[in-house]
Amino acid sequence: MSELQLWDDNPTTVDLLGFTSIVDTVVAALQSPSLDPVTIGVNAPWGGGKSTVLGLLHEALDKEPGYRVIRLDPWEFDDQFDVRGAVIGEVLQDLLTAYPDEPLEDPVNDLLERISWARVAASMARGRLVAQTDELVKAFTPQSREDAKSLAGFRGEFAKLLHNLPLLTRLVVLVDDLDRCLPDAVMATLEAIKLFLSVKKVAFVLAADQEMVRESIAVSLDATGRGEQFALRYLEKIVQLPLSLPRISTDEAGAYIALLLSQRRCEQEDEFAQLVGHAQQRRAQGHSPVLADMQGLPWEPGAEILGLASRFAAGLAAHRSGSPRSIKRFLNAFALRTRIAERHGIDIDASVIAKLMLLEDSHSKDFETLVRLQEAQRAELLERWQAWGRDEQDKPAEVTEDSREWAASDPDLTTAPIGPYLSLAASLVSLTAAASMTQQQLTWVGGLASASEPHRRDAQAEIVTALIADQQAVVAALVQRARRESETDPLAESLVHIAVRTPELRSAVAEGLWEIRKHLMPGAVVELDSSGVEELQALIPQLATATDIDPATQEFAKITTERKP
Repeated sequence: MSELQLWDDNPTTVDLLGFTSIVDTVVAALQSPSLDPVTIGVNAPWGGGKSTVLGLLHEALDKEPGYRVIRLDPWEFDDQFDVRGAVIGEVLQDLLTAYPDEPLEDPVNDLLERISWARVAASMARGRLVAQTDELVKAFTPQSREDAKSLAGFRGEFAKLLHNLPLLTRLVVLVDDLDRCLPDAVMATLEAIKLFLSVKKVAFVLAADQEMVRESIAVSLDATGRGEQFALRYLEKIVQLPLSLPRISTDEAGAYIALLLSQRRCEQEDEFAQLVGHAQQRRAQGHSPVLADMQGLPWEPGAEILGLASRFAAGLAAHRSGSPRSIKRFLNAFALRTRIAERHGIDIDASVIAKLMLLEDSHSKDFETLVRLQEAQRAELLERWQAWGRDEQDKPAEVTEDSREWAASDPDLTTAPIGPYLSLAASLVSLTAAASMTQQQLTWVGGLASASEPHRRDAQAEIVTALIADQQAVVAALVQRARRESETDPLAESLVHIAVRTPELRSAVAEGLWEIRKHLMPGAVVELDSSGVEELQALIPQLATATDIDPATQEFAKITTERKP
């Protein structure tokens, strides 16, 4: 039995993707005296390597004399009620810890007290505290700039504190996962940066998907009547220097996959480090491919690794956004699928599994066609399919136009014993759902679940024009999300919208809604009733007799059922 090789989802401390140029650029910007204070945005889609860049940047800045680096992740804060205060508090507490010999205790405590009183006032405003004492009543009383309980003078006092720290040249705050935060938390973090902490000696580096942050700003400001254009200007006002991580090309993806596979095969850590250094050097010199001319290295990947990496990269390029995380997850899915096949006694070459997985992931309809055929019919179709891929005959009517590149790729499947593997694969969860979602699919899910009707309507209009495989992945994700949401009406509405316009998914949507019946609200019954879809309307009498759902939903389902002739 082969060793099971899996890759974690954590940011790496080894630069396998050539992010060094980005890191060097950010370091140079932080050292520029004309950019003080400054906020730098590192933009990339989900899984695009932002956290890795922050880690490499942290490592580089730790070597700079007089630099103090703080890494924050607002998404993980315990205190989601006052994210703004939590961000400021984290920075102040870190300074107190980092400079124990400096007289910081009194000024830091003064600033922390201002934050604490601001939190009290916010709690009272939201009805979380009742003003029963004179001290609490004073929290609502306007304070002078010099008052210890006022935030008005916070920024000036914070600037003074840093100015009086001769050992500190630059305080760099790295903010990660901002695009995972809820809209109010995003706004609170940006407010903390712009209104309170952006002073001389301070720099912020925000790693986030700029589009998702902008959308969060727009959602947070919906009640004010200000729209997308204001959100764009708001973000531009805060981020002075935006940088985007490059999309991974097919060649770079192949090198990245080869390095990941090599990291498992190379037994000596220093030999692998030399391989990575060789790739970085060729990349810096503009040479491609980066994994070539390796004869002088003590260890180099063999033809098997390079060939498999090339096939993966070519196949994934047609379907995925080129993100390091999606590549890792696909490799993990490949490792698990290979191990399952071995455990079932299926003797099949790894490259054959790789090609079939790429078909399953990128062209799900074609994969289903292949699974349904008998062995003789399957071999005959594969022969015509691959001949079309090589431009030797016309396209078979049974397959889609998009599958041509897949059909032309190695290995040849016409003589491979793929029947047992296909039977196994058909019994497992679809790879698209099991491996990872693309950035576009995640964007659709966010829009379809949005409490903002305009955002939801836009996402609904887009998703029903997407490929069936995309819609399937989104439906599964919406059902999964509904299990965690307290407000499920937007999710139910979007699921019904998809079912109405995509007949192929009506049964799947109905099954999904029944699975999450405990989380459905009365509004979902209205959507089901008005859908005009038989499979969905059939759920209403079932909800009327269900005993494990919200009582109000059950009652509404009963009323709706009784109204039917």
